[in-house]
Amino acid sequence: MKIIKADNYQSWYIEYLNNSIIIDPWLTTKLQPENSFFIQRTKKRNSTLSQDQINKIKAIIITAPFEDHLHIESIKMFSKDITIYTSKIVSKSLIKNKILNPIKILSESGTLVINMNVKALPTSYPYYSSTFSILIEDIEGNKIFHEGHRVNFKYLIKHKIKADVSILTAEESKLLGIIQLGMNYKNTIKASKLLESKHLFITGNQPEKTEGFIGKFIKTKTYDLDELSKNINVYINEGDLYNFNGE
Repeated sequence: MKIIKADNYQSWYIEYLNNSIIIDPWLTTKLQPENSFFIQRTKKRNSTLSQDQINKIKAIIITAPFEDHLHIESIKMFSKDITIYTSKIVSKSLIKNKILNPIKILSESGTLVINMNVKALPTSYPYYSSTFSILIEDIEGNKIFHEGHRVNFKYLIKHKIKADVSILTAEESKLLGIIQLGMNYKNTIKASKLLESKHLFITGNQPEKTEGFIGKFIKTKTYDLDELSKNINVYINEGDLYNFNGE
């Protein structure tokens, strides 16, 4: 199993046995059209993925109904035969936007997605009903944990969730300076220790670059990379990858 940070924000590519999953794909340079009012974000290139890697994608996972996770324009770039795995709330948005791909709802007990077992796990406030964490496990028992916002620590402890690789936020962002949208780096360290991860990928990089109406009400703080990197391998850049086979 191999994981690649597919862009400089929060798209993820996971390859296994020559097939791949893409999580929250954003494959354009602009998140929304030029006249978008509510949210906007830009990047220099569409994706770090090669055409060969994109051709290997056989499943799409969408973790949240928000525009920076559920990017309709990018989803329409894929074949209509590729199954989208997600939640009930996201499936309604997909249908509303006339996405014709097969849609399957992920479960906490696990769903087989191209030879990988994918579990949708509870997340934390304020995302209880709208998003989910992911635990991906291949046939060899290698595990990846993904949480695009805030980890549910009580769930991790109660169910003894472990993962070799974690994908977590580390740059604190607060709506109106009160409602925490992403974890600060101290909670990131706490979560990676609970998960007993040896490798940590940072997602949702530089939330301050999110523009538009919503961006005016978000206050952010960056992480201390030295503290994050003390006992774990940290990956923060577009194109960073980890291969469980060491290749």
